[in-house]
Amino acid sequence: MIENMDLDELRQTQLTSVTVGLGSIVIQFGTGAHILVQCPFEVSDGGLHQSGHGETPSSAVVLFKLLNHRTDLVELDREKILCLHFEGDLTLRIVPKTDGLESYVLATRHGICPVIVV
Repeated sequence: MIENMDLDELRQTQLTSVTVGLGSIVIQFGTGAHILVQCPFEVSDGGLHQSGHGETPSSAVVLFKLLNHRTDLVELDREKILCLHFEGDLTLRIVPKTDGLESYVLATRHGICPVIVV
């Protein structure tokens, strides 16, 4: 279960790298925290919205505009949608599927937090 101390690892830090694999995308932050994504995600840049999926390597391109930007706000809602607001009016929403199969995993220095929504 994701706790506030885990979310704190994502606050006021830069997104430093995006690693693309065959079945997932890993988003790495300056604190050492990372998110393994195997579900849909959305990136908003002001009025422009782009979608991707962690299991589709080519959709990682959508995330590249977030590189080297610092997070301003991090939110986790009841549906376990993780929303990261970055400087420059950029937003990343990671949306786990409710079938329990396509989701994400947050890893911080406090532990590994798999997210499963059913």
